[in-house]
Amino acid sequence: MFGKLMKYEMKSLSKGLIPLYGAVLAVALVNHFMLWANVEMNMDMAVPQMTAIMVYTALCVAVAVMTFVIIVQRFYKGLLGQEGYLMFTLPVPTWQLTFSKLLGATIMTVLSGVVGIVSIFILGASQISWADFFSSANILFSEIGFNQVVFGLEMLVAGAMSVIASISQVYLAIALGHLANKHRVAMAFVWYIAIDVVLSFLSGFLAINNQGMVSGLLQFFMNTITIDPVYGLHAIMGFSIAVSLVQAAIFYFGTNYILKNKLNLE
Repeated sequence: MFGKLMKYEMKSLSKGLIPLYGAVLAVALVNHFMLWANVEMNMDMAVPQMTAIMVYTALCVAVAVMTFVIIVQRFYKGLLGQEGYLMFTLPVPTWQLTFSKLLGATIMTVLSGVVGIVSIFILGASQISWADFFSSANILFSEIGFNQVVFGLEMLVAGAMSVIASISQVYLAIALGHLANKHRVAMAFVWYIAIDVVLSFLSGFLAINNQGMVSGLLQFFMNTITIDPVYGLHAIMGFSIAVSLVQAAIFYFGTNYILKNKLNLE
């Protein structure tokens, strides 16, 4: 059943984003050929190239905005709007409904980032030899004993966990806002800001009241980076992943609790 939930969720999420991905890559390719024509063939492409760059920038912004809007819309309408009446009658536990939304949103957010990175590679292909760049990076990493695969996986996990934590925070704010009888959307914004304030307060409180622990942690990272940069970087990445994991767990289980025990559909 969870597979069917994910299939439905991915279909709904990708419907408005896949065309934008294609447009971004197509315009990046157009920009690439214009840069190539300008450099290799001495063609005056200043005006059309400027226009193409503006279109590319606008599309990148549109992808970022639409990704956020569609993610929020799918959660709100899918679980808290009229569609929620159907979703909560399905023979699946609440956590699967919530997790399908979270997993789908994370996949599409990461995919949006991948499309952006690929488009940058396409843009720079006429000016930068990416093969030489990655070859030089490989040699540098090898000389300092750095495993690129492990580092790449750590970056991927850290980025994914950061995305999951951010999306989970949005979901929790929407769920809390929906407990109100009126102005639920406005209350969701209020709750999102309130969660941010609480996180900032807790960070400051812990830093002030545990200065020894904070100083010791910073000293540990500085010492490990100085003695063994590779191990030090692994330690920092691990700490970052752990912090995002804790935040994501709190936000996710908070959202799941509200949907399971305090559901207030429209």
